[in-house]
Amino acid sequence: MDISVILPILNERENLAQLIAEIERALDPTHKSYEIIAVDDGSDDGSTQLLRELQGTHPSLRLIVFRQNYGQSAAFDAGFRNATGEIVVTLDADLQNDPADMPAMIQLLEDEQYDFVAGRRAERQDGFLLRRAPSHIANYLIRKVTRTRLHDLGCSLKVYRREAIEHLHLYGEMHRFIGVLVESMGARTTEMSVHHRPRSRGQSKYGIMRTFKVILDLLTVWFMQGYQTKPIYLFGGCGLLLGFLSCILSVFVLFQKFFRGVWVHRNPLFILSMIFGVMAVQFLCLGLLAEILVRTYFESQHKTSYLIGERLGWEREASAPKVAIASWVKHGVQSEPTARRAGKVT
Repeated sequence: MDISVILPILNERENLAQLIAEIERALDPTHKSYEIIAVDDGSDDGSTQLLRELQGTHPSLRLIVFRQNYGQSAAFDAGFRNATGEIVVTLDADLQNDPADMPAMIQLLEDEQYDFVAGRRAERQDGFLLRRAPSHIANYLIRKVTRTRLHDLGCSLKVYRREAIEHLHLYGEMHRFIGVLVESMGARTTEMSVHHRPRSRGQSKYGIMRTFKVILDLLTVWFMQGYQTKPIYLFGGCGLLLGFLSCILSVFVLFQKFFRGVWVHRNPLFILSMIFGVMAVQFLCLGLLAEILVRTYFESQHKTSYLIGERLGWEREASAPKVAIASWVKHGVQSEPTARRAGKVT
């Protein structure tokens, strides 16, 4: 399959038929094979039944139905895991993303050898107070903390090469940070201005409370981006700083005791130095435990702490004739063929 289009769906029955038709009109002229993967995230408005009916007239449509609502990140992740296309496209199912932008984004991905093309909504057709203002604040915070070059991280219209998402796993509400996560894996990324249309049917699933969730998820992304494989640097650094402050305060308390006659039980700095000392030990221990957890995670999952972008030279070894090795067991034990001829192996 050339292209996989992933649609996370939650109560969008009124938009589905038009959306599927627009996707097909956009991709048919490209003469590429494609599939449309609709991920129903626990809809209760009849979206699932309509999608089953649409499958009869749209052979390219695939359907994944969640048992309950798990969130947009889970829907994207399920789509990524089931996609078979070399190029993967994501967009919202509310018709605000224009499917007509997909061919140009795919062309940009192929011509310029990018791994990831993110849509940037040039003229957003949403309300300012509840949608655009929180989005601008969230995007600003994300850019400052993660130093990403992307500006509109909330736009779901994105195009990926398959290699860019193979090692990507989404949890919680992490779909907003897909661009940041892909960048952190070394993918070549760019942005492209796309159309944005007003919502004509259905109700928006976004609100002002989503901004607070973004802030909490941002802390997770910041930690994973900088300290996922070396948490001791963060926790140990905090522990050393607190330990240094504890020592400085202790010295100052002793100075006040012997040269100014300030008794310890009347000096709050003594209590503060003890608190800092205890916290320093706790942070150092937490850093060591985090290091053990990180190593356990990577080894138990058979994962590496790095990603290889390219391998060269193995093709010659793979095509060369293999030479049989005489001994298959070390320390003088006979090889399997020899043992069989001698009747020692049944």
